[in-house]
Order: sequence, then structure tokens, then C-alpha cells
Amino acid sequence: MNRIKAHLGEAAILLAAVLWGCISLFSRNMATRGFTSTQMVAVRALFTALILAIILLVKDPKLFRVRLRDLWLFLGSGICSFLFFNICYMNSLVENSVSVACILMYTSPFWVLFLSVPIFKERFTVRRVLALAIAFAGCVFVSVSPTLTLTKLGLIFGLLSGFGYALYSIFGKLAAKRYHTMTITFYTFLFAVFGVLPLCNLPSLLTLMATPANTLWSLSIAVFETVLPYMLYTYGLSKTAAGKAAVLCIAEPVVAAVIGTLVFAEYMGPLGILGIVLVAIGLIVLEHNPNNSKRQ
Repeated sequence: MNRIKAHLGEAAILLAAVLWGCISLFSRNMATRGFTSTQMVAVRALFTALILAIILLVKDPKLFRVRLRDLWLFLGSGICSFLFFNICYMNSLVENSVSVACILMYTSPFWVLFLSVPIFKERFTVRRVLALAIAFAGCVFVSVSPTLTLTKLGLIFGLLSGFGYALYSIFGKLAAKRYHTMTITFYTFLFAVFGVLPLCNLPSLLTLMATPANTLWSLSIAVFETVLPYMLYTYGLSKTAAGKAAVLCIAEPVVAAVIGTLVFAEYMGPLGILGIVLVAIGLIVLEHNPNNSKRQ
């Protein structure tokens, strides 16, 4: 029975990674409909916050309770992480090939590695340095591939998206010591809504949302790219070791690369393929620990 639960957990994490890897299908379609990158983040945060609020009301209203002195944690996870990360990532998807944008975003585990040393006093081991070197080489190969698109602005947005993504692990880990995961996620998106509304040209957004098709796309990107994968990933983490979960999430850039090739006709070429493989190897080396899956 435990083995079955473990397999179900792994399947849930894998499905979450696949869904996250499909975000370009939504973002690029919404871009053609007139949504800016900031407006896409706004509708994603707004609909996700509303859906999570309903879930919390049904599950346990007490989960809404937080202390005023802890609001800075949600300010960090909502604005410094989610809002900043998504604006950068959406712009990266516009500037770069889909696979390039996703690979640059997947520098996040290494940003976490650097930040965890001073904040959580984690050790900078030889294994981690090796993993960083391999993954960095992979990013270089992806970047110099003549068959993939990477602009200077796209490179900046891509690396910043990885940094913003990493910040969620930092603020989330600090908040997790005091609050339920659902509470953290709800307030993350609530603060993201407050942060993004002044930036998203609200009158223009409301005009776009007047179209039923645009509203449907907005709801879809929230459900399929945030709420559903988050719930799947959370369930998977309860059944699977964190290290294995991180390795399974390597499916995300792979799916993004496949979509870029099949849907957007982005031919990767040998260097692009080699780069993605090296990033995957780097992440596996980073997360693999022979000592009962404990972090070194």
C-alpha cells in the first residue's frame, strides 16, 4: 500500500511538472489576444486567489488567520517572488524560444543554493559545486545554439525569472514554520494581486475581460497553470521525498522544449538538446544524496 501511495505521489508531481511546462500554450495565445505580460500575471493571481479563498472557506476558515507581524513573509512570497518571477518569465517567453526561457527559469535551484548558505546556514558542498558547473554549461549550450532564439533582454529576464522563482522557496520555507501550506499560498496570491493591479493598466484589462473568450483563457491559465499543478505537487510532496520531487520536476523544461518544437516550430538542434540534457543532469546531481535522501 505504501508503495502504491508513493507511486501515486510521483505521478502527481510529474503531472504538475507537465502542466507547468505547458504555460506557453496559454501565455502566447493570450499575448495574441492583446494581454500584456503584466496583465497575464494579474488575471492569474486574481483568479487563483479567488479559487483558493473558496477552497479555504470549505476546508477550514481558521486557515485564514495570520499574525500582522508575519505579513512581510507573504509580501515577500507574493510580490518579491511570484509577481516578480512571473513578469520576468512572461517577458522571457516573449523574447526567447520557449525551451530557452524555461531552461533559464530552471536556474532557480542554484539561486536557492546560493541564498540558503547565508540564510539557512547550509553547506556549500563539492557535489553542489559540481551540479552548478554542469547546469551552467547546459545553459551556455542552450544560449549559443544557433537554432534557438535568445536576446540580451531575454537573457536578463530569464535569469531574473530564476531568481524570483527561487525567492519563493526562501520565503515559503520561512513561512512554513508557522502556517499551513494552503494559508501561505492564498496570501501569496492575495498580495500578488495588490502588487500587480497598479501595474497592469486596469481599464485596458477590464476591456479585454469583457470578451467571454478572454475571460475563459484567464480562468484557464489560473486553473491549469497554478491551482491544479500546485494541488498535485502538494499532494505528491506528502508521499514523496523532496529530492525525488525536484528531480521529477525536470519534466517541466523537457515538456516546454517539446511544445516549442511541435507547436511553435522551434528547432532545438544538437547544442540545444545537449544543453537541456546537461541542465537535467545538473539538477539530478544537486538533488541526489546517497544518505537516505537527506540534504547534504
